[in-house]
Amino acid sequence: MVPQLLALFRSHPRARSRARALNSLTWPAIENLEERTLLSSATLAMLNGNFTGTYSGTVTVNNNGSITKTPVTATAFTMTTNNGVINFTSPVGNGTGTVDVNRNIVGTVNAQYQSQTVPISVAGKITNVNAIQTAASGSWTFSVNLGGGVTASGSGSWSASAPQTLSNFDGPYSGTYLGAVTVTQNGSTTTTPITPGTFSAAITNGVVSSSFSSSSGVTSPGGTIDVNGRINSTVTFVEDGVTITVTASGPASRGVDGVNGSGVWTFRANLPGGIFVTGRGTWTLESVLDLDGVYAGTVTGNATVDDNGTITDSPIAGSSINIQIFGGSVIVFLNDVSGFGNGTAGDDGNINGLGTFLENQTPVTFAFSGTGVPTANGNVLGGTWTIFAPNAGPGVTISGSGTWKAAETDVV
Repeated sequence: MVPQLLALFRSHPRARSRARALNSLTWPAIENLEERTLLSSATLAMLNGNFTGTYSGTVTVNNNGSITKTPVTATAFTMTTNNGVINFTSPVGNGTGTVDVNRNIVGTVNAQYQSQTVPISVAGKITNVNAIQTAASGSWTFSVNLGGGVTASGSGSWSASAPQTLSNFDGPYSGTYLGAVTVTQNGSTTTTPITPGTFSAAITNGVVSSSFSSSSGVTSPGGTIDVNGRINSTVTFVEDGVTITVTASGPASRGVDGVNGSGVWTFRANLPGGIFVTGRGTWTLESVLDLDGVYAGTVTGNATVDDNGTITDSPIAGSSINIQIFGGSVIVFLNDVSGFGNGTAGDDGNINGLGTFLENQTPVTFAFSGTGVPTANGNVLGGTWTIFAPNAGPGVTISGSGTWKAAETDVV
């Protein structure tokens, strides 16, 4: 097979160069997002929706020893979730809350009772995420002293659901592709595999865009996704003056771990010299956590210095740090000790790196690790650190460990 393939390419130089050129291109593959559990990362947009539901329970009033219990029959309410922010609307009052990337819901509804504002605590969880709807359920409670010997308390449950919305698919994505190109010239046909590669994509308000290496020669006119998750997308490249369009389309779906999928891409074209080329392959796509931004926070823990037998413990109560993340690269600044570190932030939100600070004019290395998660108020980072290389000079060693945390102050 190999000698025959080499002979074919040598006898048709244009076909050989064509196959090489097509094989070098980066193929986008945005189609057929199906449920997977690889490196997918949940995003807050995936939980967006307009929920309708009901609540019920019991309210107990103690009026100077006279106790009255009143059932709360099933009552309709609504709530909207938008990138982690929740707004509640109910017959007894309105309120706000948050839902985090782990699908936990907390909030407060301010009800009016006997001319007083009564805060009702709401808690719950997104219980199901699929291609049809988002479902949630939880509990509500309150306890209040109304004065004059009157107290009131209440508790109960609630449930709600929302149909899938277009913004459920908003966010950054990473993908992979592979396939093959077939070249036919003068009756001879050659199929050449395309080396597997990667690409990135973004979905915003139903618009799909993809990014490729600047050297690939591939451009992306873009694509669309509808509320049902159906994607249609194209990219183009020019070969021998002919613009070739690659198409990809298919369904998208959500799961508790994010949006994931796989599908196919295809193209067909006639080129000068009687050359006919076709291409076909598969791709995968999954939502990722984009932690790019500027962060400020603190470090806590303890460091112990052994200076030739003299032991000194130095508690770290809240040393200032700044963190910058861009394109998966992490830079850490330890402001109080003039320390500096570098690391990486993965698509799954995991952060790892090494840094140094000076002790007795000797660089001491520390390792740090942690995670980043999106919240309604921006990304939040946190993790642990430990001294990695204890030598701090002749006869001096240093050990230590602790925690760090940082909140986003600016988006890159």
